[in-house]
Order: sequence, then C-alpha cells, then structure tokens
Amino acid sequence: MVFTEIAATLLPFGKTVHKTFGLPVPLFADSTSTIKIQSKEAQNLKEIDVFIWDKAPMAPRYALDIMDKLLQDIMENSLPIGEKVVILGGNFRQLLPIKIRGTRSEIVNLSIKYSNVWKYFTKLSLTQNMRVKPEEIEFAKFLLDMGDGKVNDSENNIQMPQCCIAPAKANIVIDIFGELIKKQDFNDMAKCAILSSRNVNVKKINKQVVELLNIFEERIYTSVDSIENCGNDEDIINSLIPEYLNTLSPISLPPYELRLKKNCIVMLIRNLSINEGLCNGTRLIIKKMENHLLKCQILTGNKTGDIVFINRITLYCENEFPFAFKKRQFPIKIAFAMTINKSQGQTFEKIGLDLTRDVLNHSQLHVACSRVRS
Repeated sequence: MVFTEIAATLLPFGKTVHKTFGLPVPLFADSTSTIKIQSKEAQNLKEIDVFIWDKAPMAPRYALDIMDKLLQDIMENSLPIGEKVVILGGNFRQLLPIKIRGTRSEIVNLSIKYSNVWKYFTKLSLTQNMRVKPEEIEFAKFLLDMGDGKVNDSENNIQMPQCCIAPAKANIVIDIFGELIKKQDFNDMAKCAILSSRNVNVKKINKQVVELLNIFEERIYTSVDSIENCGNDEDIINSLIPEYLNTLSPISLPPYELRLKKNCIVMLIRNLSINEGLCNGTRLIIKKMENHLLKCQILTGNKTGDIVFINRITLYCENEFPFAFKKRQFPIKIAFAMTINKSQGQTFEKIGLDLTRDVLNHSQLHVACSRVRS
C-alpha cells in the first residue's frame, strides 16, 4: 500500500493507505477511521500479518496514529499497532507531508517521526539506488549528497553538475520536445517531461508545447460552470454570472477552455478507477477526440499501454471561494510539463528542470533530479 494514488498504480494490486484503513479526506489530529469493527474490511485487516507501506514519509503522522488505533481495536489489545508487523518504506530526503500555508515547524511536526508509535520502529537503511543505472555512480552519489545537504555552498545554494546545466539562451520546450514532435516520435515524447515548482510556470510551458503540435487536429472544449449552496441570497446569485465563473481557475480544476490536439499528453486530476489505473496523477496520451469523449492511452503505472475512454464529469471546488463552485469538464490537464510534487513516484527517460524561479524547498529539487535514471 502507498499514500498516493499514482504510486499505488505502480504496484500490482497496489492500494492506497486511505482505502486500506478507511482514512478520511482531509486528515486532522482528531480524525478516525471509517471502518467499523464488525465489518468485512476489519476482518480482512485482522487476517493480515504484515503491512508494507511505501512512500510513508509523504503521509502526515495522523495516518499512522489512526492505523495504530484501528488495529488495536480490531485485534482487541493495547499493544502498538495491534501487535502487527508494519514495514514503512520511503525517503525522508524527498517531499514531506503538505500543509497549506504551513510554516517550516508545522510541516516538520506533521512528519510520521512525530507519531506516537514511531519509537517502536527499527530503522534499516537501503544502500542501492534502484532507479539510477548501475554505471551512473557519480550521479547516484550526487543525489545522495544533495539530499544530505553536502553540495550546498556558503549561501545554501545547490551546486548542480555542469553537464546538467543548459546554456542561458536555451529554450527548454524546444530542447525537450522540439525534435521529437518534428519527427512525430510520440512514444519517446511520452517518456519525457518538463518539471517546475509552480503551477503558473507549468501552465505557460504546456501552452508552448501544444503550439508545436499539428494545428489542424486541435479541438477546444469549454466547460459549464455554475454555483450551488448560496441559499436564497439573490444578490450573490445574480452577481455570479457565467462569464465571471468562466474566469475562475482554481488549481484543483481543469481550465474553462481546454485546448487539445491529437497526441497531446494529459494528466488526470481525479480518481476515476484505481483498478483500471485511472487516478489522480495518471498520465495519458490522446489518441482520438470526439464531442463528448476522449480516447486515450495510459502512460504510467502497471496499466501502461491500455486504451481508456474519458468522459466529462462534474467537478467541485468548495474550499477556495465563499460558494461551492462546480465545473462540468473532462477531468484532465495538459501534462507535457508538471509540478515537481506531481512527478513524485514517476520515472522518465529525460526531463527538463525549469529553474527560472527557485524551487519552494530543498526536497523538491531532490525529487526533480531523481526522476531520471542517468
């Protein structure tokens, strides 16, 4: 089991921690599992001897605490984690739990190392980087040194290998995708990505890449935007006209105007079916576009190569505005470029790292550089 949906698709029969232990979304200090003690799910957990949890450092400590309490109740004893064996895998050099507008101390405090049961775990260190090619000894050492803060200068800047730095006038879009699109080598194009730390940069880069594709195969899909739960306040209802709603672009939703072309690489932004490999973060390449349907091929996970069909669905945003905003659109975004956070758990043959603006934290840079094998 893993904490993120995209990582779950990389494992045969992989499940998320939320699914396994009935964790609510979002998680808080007083959250509890939704699994009932007498349920079938509880009986299945009771029969399991060993739990293997990958990407554990990404999870907030509340997830580990809820698992501890749930297994104690199911096993009817007060021993840590119900006397089960739990193996936590992951890299603390990479991304820690996300807390919106959280301070450094708040984010560190969310780490599983501050869980009540962390003291019962025994630490074992793995020594071989399985993603990096065996002959890439220097690159593997650089990743370790960067994660440990050994390649920082006096001003705390990371000293990147000179061979990895592009010329000042280089165009990252042309360097990564230009030649592949010109040769129509879409299979290799799907193995490349541009990573950036901010959504505004990602949006700009994706627009530039899409413009390189065949303009005669473009279709524009517009969304239907509306609101709900505004009560009987007619002033709000009358002021929130569709033209205004169309200008709203929360990060969690697709854009009002989705400009797609054949062989465009996109990413799902909602969980549709984890069993079919369709979850938040799954990358796809568009093979055919219809009025209300997209034919796509999966590019990530254990379902790579499968053909799937994506329909429009109604998506909700309830946290960013004083009203519930809903949008009916395909649950995808262009994904030639993506944020570093979205790339965690994936492996590419080639990446371009956009550093026109600084990364948000040290672990982001380590994640970005470790997405490739050489």
